Amino acid sequence: MRTPELIELLAADTRSVSPAAAPRRLALAALAGAGVALALVIVWLQPRPDLARAASGGFFWIKAAYTAALATAGFLATERLGRPGVSARSAALMALAVLALFETMAILQFAPMTDAARLGAIQGVSWTVCSRHIVMVAAPMTLICLLVLRRLAPTRPMAAGFAAGAFSGAVGATVYGLHCPEATFVFVGLWYTLGVLVSGLIGAVLGRFMLRW
Repeated sequence: MRTPELIELLAADTRSVSPAAAPRRLALAALAGAGVALALVIVWLQPRPDLARAASGGFFWIKAAYTAALATAGFLATERLGRPGVSARSAALMALAVLALFETMAILQFAPMTDAARLGAIQGVSWTVCSRHIVMVAAPMTLICLLVLRRLAPTRPMAAGFAAGAFSGAVGATVYGLHCPEATFVFVGLWYTLGVLVSGLIGAVLGRFMLRW
């Protein structure tokens, strides 16, 4: 079969998906995933004991704004990649801009520190578990988002899976902030970002198989 004929055959078999279906379904997936993540934080990890005092400080909300902005970019990328022929470039640029801004703040904070202070900023009190906990808290939402994508029409399984995983990781990181006591750009820019990226990579691997037509 010639290539043009194959393309026509695949196009004829493509499911028709309403443009409103992807954002609506992913919004529901986000609500469900955030709910599961919140339950895990409350029951398993437990909220930080000084949460009320922390919430009155500025960095608690800066940290939440960073991960929420990444989640917004992840949502936009996932819903676009769930529809054939729709570019996710603007969402990717948004994510890169958010990363660049926050990592710049981390570098500016890190540069003038002494060696001991740098080590403390990198390690905090939870560097050995932070990224892993974010991935675990985000895992249920990653699976939910991939199941939602299966009902749409993604044509780039790994890219769509990565977007879904990163979206879930960012939501999970936002909820994880209710437990985490860390309060530096350096720590959050390193370990929170790593947790989001690992969630994205897991989503990409799963998406390769789960989202294949």
